[in-house]
Amino acid sequence: MRRSFLFFFLLAALSGSSQPVPVLSDSARISLLTVEPGDEVYSTFGHSALRVYDAANRLDRCYNYGTFEFDQPNFLLKFCRGKLLYYLDIEPYRGFEYGNLVDRRGMQEQLLQLNRSQKQRLFELLSVNAREDQRYYKYDFFYDNCATRIRDIVSEALFHEFSYDSTQLALGTTMRQLLRPYLKPHPWMHFGIDLLLGLPADRRARPADFMYLPNGLHDVFGHTKLADGQPLVRAELNIPPQLFHRDDFQPSLFQRPLWMMCFVAIIGLLSMANPRTEHIFDTIFWFSLGVLGLVIALLWFATDHIPTKNNLNILWALPTHLLFFWRRSRSEFTQNYFTGVAILAILVLLFWKWLPQEIPVAALPLVVLVVVKGLWRHYWKVDSWRDEFTGALGRRQAGNKEVN
Repeated sequence: MRRSFLFFFLLAALSGSSQPVPVLSDSARISLLTVEPGDEVYSTFGHSALRVYDAANRLDRCYNYGTFEFDQPNFLLKFCRGKLLYYLDIEPYRGFEYGNLVDRRGMQEQLLQLNRSQKQRLFELLSVNAREDQRYYKYDFFYDNCATRIRDIVSEALFHEFSYDSTQLALGTTMRQLLRPYLKPHPWMHFGIDLLLGLPADRRARPADFMYLPNGLHDVFGHTKLADGQPLVRAELNIPPQLFHRDDFQPSLFQRPLWMMCFVAIIGLLSMANPRTEHIFDTIFWFSLGVLGLVIALLWFATDHIPTKNNLNILWALPTHLLFFWRRSRSEFTQNYFTGVAILAILVLLFWKWLPQEIPVAALPLVVLVVVKGLWRHYWKVDSWRDEFTGALGRRQAGNKEVN
């Protein structure tokens, strides 16, 4: 009895998992939803989803490729190593809309001009992607995310019979440069991202690459032509009709990384006038650069993140600084190490404009400080200079006393 019950239970489960995809009606609509960037870090670059609406079949749902589970095992480690699984989530449209409007994130809905067979094929492909064994994928910031997945599945539904209008794209722009408009309200995030992205971020974007960002997907779809010459997007509307107003970002003094790094460099130079102050500053400075270099090395060699490979910032932020930052008295070996560090930094400065990777301008004061700190003791004999300066000051004070 138990065996027969188990058999029928498994049969019902299997039949439920292979239910036929409903046939969409002639009035069905499929549209691309582009959500504006939000105030939170995770929403900095906006979001994309596909909406399937068919009143005849009582369907109004969103297909969202940008979801992941916080409670999956080793979540933080997987995220840092680039092994975090994202998945396609299906949710009612009204819930999707409500969540974005509560966060004051407006949406642009582009109704796709598809015939009945194209809509049905796209709907079936989405249904296949939503199966438990198909819905998960390993997220990649540039090449496999919530926007690129939509780009690819729409292309597959159309059998790639369409053409992008690249005349309206800023060809020659790099993948890194495409991020800048979104990072303007987040200057420190901008600085950090520029430090951690490597050579792959400086590759010139092809027309299809512009669609790794939701707004790029929106713009390219708006200029795409189908095989018969008709536009892919037949209508567009804003939700709400008047999108939310955002004030222009006005950075404060502490929100200007270049100014703050100049301030750090000035403190580093002034600290050389006092041995104890210099030692404290040097310890913090070289330790911080060493930690940055270690992070760069781990993102390069210990993760699956493609954009963080081959990062030339490691030339001036070496992880080996962590082996020397605490040494107050410099042996010949230690001095040779810092001399080599300074030479590397000089090469970075000399070839700054010709490097294949774009080094952030805010890092310039730090690189200059690496040069000065690396060579100061060896070539300028700071200790003897300091003694001469102190002695001259003492003699001058003694002379003033005699005159008086």
